[in-house]
Amino acid sequence: MSDKKKPYRWRAYLDDFQMDATGQYIYTGKRYAFAGTDRERKIYLIKIVLLGLLLATATVLPECLPPAANGRTPITLVPWGLQLISVFLTCWSLCRIFTHASELRAYVYRATVGSLPGKSFMAAVLSAITFICQTVYFLVKGLPFDAPTILRVVCPVVSAVAGILLFLTVRAGKWEEKI
Repeated sequence: MSDKKKPYRWRAYLDDFQMDATGQYIYTGKRYAFAGTDRERKIYLIKIVLLGLLLATATVLPECLPPAANGRTPITLVPWGLQLISVFLTCWSLCRIFTHASELRAYVYRATVGSLPGKSFMAAVLSAITFICQTVYFLVKGLPFDAPTILRVVCPVVSAVAGILLFLTVRAGKWEEKI
């Protein structure tokens, strides 16, 4: 009977907390740590933070520009909005890695390191879609080659490249289970 795998439950990670004699809850579940030296861990974290910042900046920057003929239309705003949501979720996962020092609890590991490759890849795909929509709108409307218009077309490319590099960097990081 105990050999059966328990079905997934919402907040099942709470079973990993036990109360001690003083009434404090102590985490007794699995922990994950970066497999490498402290220097390698710092380099890994710096890389993913810089790529996350580049991803976020290249996503937000085009809409911070003054309104031009290129933008503020459904064909450009809908893909950008989806890209923005994806980038926000990716950056949220990156921020959560730093709240737990050098060891991550199992549920935090699944929500951050475990899901970050998929989130960053989705951000890259949505950035590519935004680039395609911006380019089509740019060509159909015959907009002038001014700096804001070019920046609106180039930023999704930078965001897509940053998303792919973040995907590859996160996948290259080695984490091991600590007992």
